[in-house]
Amino acid sequence: MANLAYDIDGWFDSFGDAFKGKLPADHALIRAYGGQGWRVRTLGVDLALLADQNFPYSKPQAFLECYDRTRPMPHIEPLPELGEMARVCLNSPTLPHEPLLAIRSALHDARELLKANENGDEDGDFESDFAAYWRHYLPRSTGAAGLFGLLDAAPAMGAYIYAHNTYHCFPNKVSLRRWWQHRWDKFVREPHRFPVLVLRRLPRPDRFPQDTETLIAALKRYSSGGIQTVGELLRACPRRLPVVFSGRAPDNRRFNVAIELVLKTDDKNRPLTKAKVQTKLPDEEVIQLYDAMPLDTRSLDAAHTRLADEPLAALRKKVVIVGCGALGSGIATMLAKSGIARLTLVDPELLGWENIRRHELGAEWVGVPKASALKTRLERSIPDLEKVVAYTGTIQTALVSTPNIMADADLVISATGDWAGDVFLNDTIRGREPTLPILYTWTEAFALATHAVLLPGVKGQLTDGFDASGSFKGQASHAARKTPPECGNATSPFGAIEVSQSQSLAVRLALEFLGGRHQDTDVWRTWTSEQSTLIDAEGRWSEYWLGKRGSPPPFGGISEGAWAF
Repeated sequence: MANLAYDIDGWFDSFGDAFKGKLPADHALIRAYGGQGWRVRTLGVDLALLADQNFPYSKPQAFLECYDRTRPMPHIEPLPELGEMARVCLNSPTLPHEPLLAIRSALHDARELLKANENGDEDGDFESDFAAYWRHYLPRSTGAAGLFGLLDAAPAMGAYIYAHNTYHCFPNKVSLRRWWQHRWDKFVREPHRFPVLVLRRLPRPDRFPQDTETLIAALKRYSSGGIQTVGELLRACPRRLPVVFSGRAPDNRRFNVAIELVLKTDDKNRPLTKAKVQTKLPDEEVIQLYDAMPLDTRSLDAAHTRLADEPLAALRKKVVIVGCGALGSGIATMLAKSGIARLTLVDPELLGWENIRRHELGAEWVGVPKASALKTRLERSIPDLEKVVAYTGTIQTALVSTPNIMADADLVISATGDWAGDVFLNDTIRGREPTLPILYTWTEAFALATHAVLLPGVKGQLTDGFDASGSFKGQASHAARKTPPECGNATSPFGAIEVSQSQSLAVRLALEFLGGRHQDTDVWRTWTSEQSTLIDAEGRWSEYWLGKRGSPPPFGGISEGAWAF
């Protein structure tokens, strides 16, 4: 490290008067990140280059030492905890074996960004990344609570509850109550109203409202009727009120940010004016009775942006899953995480200790019906699900008690692995008008193969692939290894890895169908295990399989064939 420091120090020394020396040990950056740093005067600013305590196995950082927040620059992140320091956002590489080159690259990229900012080339970033700038430019002294909102649309009024020092804002009472019930298992009796003000354009950071006066200026400058809307709500004399600003970036992304208004009080915590007077004040005067503070705004449905196919998440499809064992529980969880908003779960069994190593539910749910336990777990972990219904019986009893269980289903998935149950579904669905699409999925012994068969209802039936006793004509594997006695010869041992691959096979096919593919085509996909798993099970691939699809790949894989026998 001594030679490393010497090489970098020598390089900075070559700058002459532009090099202002190394950062002292008590410098704010060194105290915060450790390591060592160098100060350079360039392009009219003081720039600090930092190699933190993990360097050269971390990326060098660049900071402006005296950043004026009233003159914001794109891609510059204020750091209130470090005084007037601001981080320069860089894309420089980490170069563990070339530390000097890493430092040189960081300085070069910082200079290029500063030049671009001076020319105005990056000003569009204020709008394209508006929410990030809102968080960066929160007041240093803010003690404001975060706001979380499911506001993918922009209603004129929303519903909120203030709890845990946080505003939870939703488009309406229904969505608020549903989310709160899912997350906390509590009913919100009477939510409060808050306004959603659509911005004509997104302001720069130096125009963000920071207090009551700048809020009033922003309402006049960027909203239509914002002063009147907020003033009207404040005449009801609330102690606090969130106000949400909604706007769109040039790429049409919607941003929602918020400020809170808190009624000013005297040293005895009494309002500064009587309620009967407040109700009669003009709009601006009633707003001035409140302190305004920006909120650190976060979105509860931000996870939607992480989905592979975001439009699919908005389709609000309904899927009925019959069988919530190791395979079905994972399918339900993956579908929920993929954006499917309505699920119906059907399973008659209780979770047992033998299930917990490959089931989505763990030991805390042992002895609880699988369907109802899975419903609770999904709602708590993904509380913006629209509706999850659980039936703790067989599909036969569920249809007797609730004949319309499948009335508005977009897809039925059978993951029971039970021949009689699958035939019942086959016969029941074939007797309906219109016929419902159904996906059957099951595993062979020791999970040497998993099958997913999608039948949209226009051609084949599940029974085409089985004989009268339920033996599958398209069996891919045979295993000589005996199943453990505790399995009752009704199932076979396999682990979480095999289950996850099996679940993915079925979910991907289901999502393809729900997204508009395979509407008129039967699809039969199969995942076959690795050769090592086949050997461990003393297994072999069937003659049928080798003749129809050939030898499976040695490290496992997926193949597809026609559902025709």
